[in-house]
Amino acid sequence: MSSLEQRLTVFRQLSLRAQFIFIATSRDNAVLAKDPDYIPQLEAVHQECLKAASPEERKAYSLTTGQKTDES
Repeated sequence: MSSLEQRLTVFRQLSLRAQFIFIATSRDNAVLAKDPDYIPQLEAVHQECLKAASPEERKAYSLTTGQKTDES
Protein backbone atom coordinates (compact mmCIF):
# COMPACT_ATOMS: atom_id res chain seq x y z
CA MET A 1 0.00 0.00 0.00
CA SER A 2 1.42 3.37 -0.99
CA SER A 3 1.87 6.23 1.41
CA LEU A 4 -1.04 8.11 -0.21
CA GLU A 5 -3.31 5.07 0.09
CA GLN A 6 -2.37 4.76 3.76
CA ARG A 7 -3.11 8.45 4.36
CA LEU A 8 -6.49 8.17 2.63
CA THR A 9 -7.33 5.08 4.71
CA VAL A 10 -6.59 7.01 7.90
CA PHE A 11 -8.47 10.05 6.55
CA ARG A 12 -11.60 7.88 6.07
CA GLN A 13 -11.53 7.06 9.79
CA LEU A 14 -11.80 10.72 10.82
CA SER A 15 -15.12 12.28 11.69
CA LEU A 16 -16.80 14.32 8.94
CA ARG A 17 -15.97 17.55 10.76
CA ALA A 18 -12.32 16.53 11.18
CA GLN A 19 -12.15 15.66 7.47
CA PHE A 20 -13.57 19.09 6.61
CA ILE A 21 -10.98 20.84 8.80
CA PHE A 22 -8.17 18.65 7.46
CA ILE A 23 -9.05 19.56 3.87
CA ALA A 24 -9.12 23.27 4.74
CA THR A 25 -5.75 23.16 6.47
CA SER A 26 -4.26 21.08 3.65
CA ARG A 27 -5.30 23.79 1.18
CA ASP A 28 -3.42 26.32 3.34
CA ASN A 29 -0.28 24.15 3.41
CA ALA A 30 2.12 25.36 0.71
CA VAL A 31 3.63 21.90 0.16
CA LEU A 32 0.35 19.97 0.00
CA ALA A 33 -1.36 22.60 -2.14
CA LYS A 34 1.26 22.03 -4.85
CA ASP A 35 0.17 18.42 -5.35
CA PRO A 36 -2.62 18.65 -7.95
CA ASP A 37 -4.11 15.28 -6.95
CA TYR A 38 -3.97 15.34 -3.16
CA ILE A 39 -6.76 17.80 -2.29
CA PRO A 40 -9.19 16.44 -4.93
CA GLN A 41 -8.60 12.92 -3.58
CA LEU A 42 -9.34 14.09 -0.04
CA GLU A 43 -12.49 15.82 -1.27
CA ALA A 44 -13.63 12.68 -3.11
CA VAL A 45 -13.17 10.53 0.00
CA HIS A 46 -14.98 13.17 2.06
CA GLN A 47 -17.94 13.08 -0.34
CA GLU A 48 -18.03 9.27 -0.13
CA CYS A 49 -18.07 9.48 3.65
CA LEU A 50 -20.83 12.10 3.58
CA LYS A 51 -22.97 9.88 1.35
CA ALA A 52 -22.43 6.91 3.68
CA ALA A 53 -23.14 8.91 6.85
CA SER A 54 -26.36 8.58 8.78
CA PRO A 55 -28.89 11.43 8.67
CA GLU A 56 -27.90 12.33 12.24
CA GLU A 57 -24.21 12.50 11.29
CA ARG A 58 -24.99 14.69 8.28
CA LYS A 59 -27.11 17.02 10.42
CA ALA A 60 -24.36 17.34 13.04
CA TYR A 61 -21.82 17.99 10.28
CA SER A 62 -24.01 20.69 8.76
CA LEU A 63 -24.57 22.38 12.12
CA THR A 64 -20.88 22.43 13.07
CA THR A 65 -19.40 23.37 9.70
CA GLY A 66 -22.15 25.45 8.11
CA GLN A 67 -21.95 23.18 5.06
CA LYS A 68 -25.19 22.06 3.44
CA THR A 69 -25.78 18.37 2.85
CA ASP A 70 -28.61 16.63 1.01
CA GLU A 71 -30.43 16.20 4.31
CA SER A 72 -29.85 19.65 5.80
